[in-house]
Amino acid sequence: MKIELYLDGEKKLFTTPFVPMLAKRKFLEIESKIEQNEEPLTKQQMIDYDDDMLSILSDVIFKNQFTLEQLYEGASREYVDEKIIEAIYGVKPKKKEGEEGNDQGE
Repeated sequence: MKIELYLDGEKKLFTTPFVPMLAKRKFLEIESKIEQNEEPLTKQQMIDYDDDMLSILSDVIFKNQFTLEQLYEGASREYVDEKIIEAIYGVKPKKKEGEEGNDQGE
């Protein structure tokens, strides 16, 4: 799995050879905690939920190659959501027109 973040004005690529099963388990634990909450989430709970969810990428999958703060600052929400979906469900986002690559690769 790969992720690109903009850090200090430069695009940096981070890779990991595989997504550990622990990533899906952490995801399910977070979702379960939310489901058990009978009251609407407070703003602080929403912040904590986002931190927990994104730490799956920074801590579990990419093993602290970048910090949670760098993840927040270095990528759009849409991109990070795509990466979470890719990690948890194995679904890669469809390439947009013009991003097909060529016979040699991407």
